[in-house]
Amino acid sequence: MILLTTMFLFLMIWLFFKFTGAMLKICYVLCIGLPLALTFAMLGVVLCCTLILAPLGTGLMRLAGRVVYPF
Repeated sequence: MILLTTMFLFLMIWLFFKFTGAMLKICYVLCIGLPLALTFAMLGVVLCCTLILAPLGTGLMRLAGRVVYPF
């Protein structure tokens, strides 16, 4: 009975850690990732309009994709 109770306790702790990690990932993507990625993407589009700064603009566009979901 003690072994069963201990296994259930560890299962619940593991589930709570998984749930907390998922919620933190969602909060990061919505609160930090999307606004930062939109800023980088808009700046990248502006820089792509110039001939000299086009490589920097494409780099910012790739960075925007990585900022949204770095996991």
